[in-house]
Parts: sequence; C-alpha cells; structure tokens
Amino acid sequence: MASFWNRESGLVSVIMATYNYEKYICEALDGLKNQTYSNIEIIIIDDCSTDNTKQVIDNWIKRNEGIFRDFTYVRLPRNCSQTWALNIGFCVSKGEYIAIHDSDDISHKEKLQKQVEYLNQNYNCAVVGTGFKAFTKHINNIVYIPDWLSYNAEKIESNYKNEFKHCVCFGSILFRANILENIIGCKRFVNKANDVFFINEIIRADYIVSNLKEDLLYVRTHPERATEEYKEAMKKMKEESKKIIGKVSVVLPIENNRDSILRSLKDISDQTYSDIEIIIIDDALENSYEEEIIKWYSQYRQENPSFNIKDIIYFRLPIEIGYPWVYNVGSYLSKGEFIVFNTVNSINDNTKISKQVEFLNDNFMYSLIGTNTTEEAPVIKFDDDIEYSYTMEYTPCVNINTIMLRSVVVDHTAGMNKTIDKHEDFEFIYRIINNGYRVQNLKDVLHYEV
Repeated sequence: MASFWNRESGLVSVIMATYNYEKYICEALDGLKNQTYSNIEIIIIDDCSTDNTKQVIDNWIKRNEGIFRDFTYVRLPRNCSQTWALNIGFCVSKGEYIAIHDSDDISHKEKLQKQVEYLNQNYNCAVVGTGFKAFTKHINNIVYIPDWLSYNAEKIESNYKNEFKHCVCFGSILFRANILENIIGCKRFVNKANDVFFINEIIRADYIVSNLKEDLLYVRTHPERATEEYKEAMKKMKEESKKIIGKVSVVLPIENNRDSILRSLKDISDQTYSDIEIIIIDDALENSYEEEIIKWYSQYRQENPSFNIKDIIYFRLPIEIGYPWVYNVGSYLSKGEFIVFNTVNSINDNTKISKQVEFLNDNFMYSLIGTNTTEEAPVIKFDDDIEYSYTMEYTPCVNINTIMLRSVVVDHTAGMNKTIDKHEDFEFIYRIINNGYRVQNLKDVLHYEV
C-alpha cells in the first residue's frame, strides 16, 4: 500500500469490486470515463468471476486506452467476498482519495469533482457521500429515491453513534485515504451490512462524515435477484467463501530468492498436520516463481500420496505493497479456520502447526497462539505476563513469525496495520489484546532463525 504520507496528491483511486457483472461493468466504466474530474485511477478487483468479466474489461480498455491516470485489473485466484476484495483494492491504491464504486452503478459526470472540491473546502471532513437514485435497465427509469439519507454531519454522527441508524450510501462515498491508517479497511462481522459497520467505525473513530445533497449516483436494481437461478448463484458464492473447519492457511510472502522459497515449501510440507493450504503472496517481485512452485507442488503430490498440503494459491500483486499488507492480503484469500504467518527466513519444528491447532482446539477462550523461538528478540513471555507486557509495559513478547490465529480475528480486525511505523508486530498484538482476544505462547521452541 502506498504510504499514507506518500500518496499522489489529488489522485482519486476508484475501487470497484466485481463478481459476474459482465453485463453492467462497461456502463459503470463509461460513467467514470465521462467524469469532469480527470485525475483518476481505476482499480478493478475481480472476485474470481465465472463469466466473461475479464474479456469484457480487456475489450473496454482497448477502446478507451489512456483515458485514466492509471487502470489496474486484478483477478483474484479464488472468491473471497466483496469485503475482502475492496480491502485488497485499498492495498494497491495510490491516491490521496479513495472512492468506492459498485460495478453495476453509474456515476453522474460531476460526482467525483464535487466530492473532491467538498473535501478540499472542508479539511475537517474525512468522508463525503452523495444522494442517489435507484433505476432499472436505464437511468431514465427511476424506481426509487431514498428518504433515509442524512445531509447534516452532526445528524449523521448522532445516527450512527446513538441509534446505529444507517444514513450514508456506502457505494457513493469518497474518503481521504489516510483514514485507513486507523480503520485498516472493511471488516467481516456478518454476511451482510458490513458497509454499515465500515461507516459506523469511521464515525466512532471521530472522523467527520458528510453527504452532498445532490443525487450524483445511479444505483441499479436487479429484478432478476428474485429468481431461483440468482439465489442459487449467491448460495454457491457464500459456500465458496466459507472457512473450512480444521484447515490451516499458511500465509507465505516470498522474496526474490529461489532457494529460500523452496526451503520454505519443504519446511511446510514436513509438518505433521494433515490439512494445510499455502497462500503465496508475490509482492510484485522482479521474477515470477509461479511456474516453478506449481512444478514443485505437482512433484510433491506425486511423491506423497497422503499429501498434507491440500492446495497452493499463488497471488502476484500488481504493485509492491510491502509489510504488513502482504499478510493481510494473504489472510483475505485464506480458507482455513486457522491462519499462520510464515516467512522464508526461518524454519519450524515439524510439529509446530499440530501443537498450535491442538492448543486452540483445547482452549476455546484463546484466539492467538505463538511459540518459543531461537530468535533473540522479542523476549518471549507466557500466560498473564503477555497481556501485562503489552498493555502496561508496552513491550512485545510474541514473535509475529510464530503465530497462529483464528480466522475470525482477521474478520473482526481486518488484520495488521501501520499506525506505528516499524512496530507493526507490536501494534497488532496490542490491538487484539485490547479488543478482548486472549493470546498465549507455547513454551516449546518450535521456530528457528535461519
């Protein structure tokens, strides 16, 4: 992710998460092409669509080359939900401002310009939405104008803080990217309404949110959503994005070093635990190692009929985003009930994952388990000393490269952060402890520095 203090001034990053909207996405892009505000980058995160979305977008780009400041299309290797797709879009964005845009909606040509002007004139405001009209088939066929929006910042704040009343259209908002320094991104609290929680969290962090009293967005309604075919497709998508009980997702950001990658893969394959997937994050490296890793995995499966690595996902980012965002992206792509943070610069005892899963299964009150390690820092502590160390002494005592956490922790926190630069490890553990999650370290030395 571009540093919050090093983003491109004036640039609006439009994040469009899409899934099987080949019929509508060109209209959405046409609306953005016609914007009177020109300093725009488009970031489309395709949540593993099964239709012809990629081909449709490729054809649109050929017809409209050079229209935007930049255009990035990212196809995810598996479906992971709109929530996580948006967060991945946030990670690869470069703009001072971020706009959320549904791939079936259409923006008024002055929408972004008026929103940017509003934020430039109101430095205390962090987020601005707009009014909208709902349509079907064509924007002239208006079927609904909302009466639940609020246009006064104080009223908006009161609605969310005091009544938990939704009054801002999530798909219309433009916000200052620096709020992600605290908010990180969208959370997955429930199957629906995560957009409501996102705005609520922004307001509860004491950012000011406002709405322009102009209908600058056309929101598409879908009569076909009542059909059995649509319901079945949505059911399938939800099933695909569910966590698999007992599965461990090992997130492995790789470096430009073939030997270290193969050593890490061998180290993971030696684990005694029987249900592992590896999420490999290629942070826009100079060389791609995808073919070599696929070859390694094919050979591994041939030589190990009862293979414990059930799947390998290789995801190459379009730009370098760095630490800790690579771990967040890997976590968003994971399917496991448990998530492990790994590194190519260390090796582990072959019982490490088994012992961590066993601990979490036997101790339901705990959500994160690290291990002892040969690394000199941080000094590893145990039991109640962990919470005291983080909350009273502000001293780390959990090695981030040893941890296993329940995936629900990522669902509720969106992962790691860069609020305290160079101390991201400490901030993450500190934050989850303060959110009520319990943390422990195994006393066994199960992690070794290379």
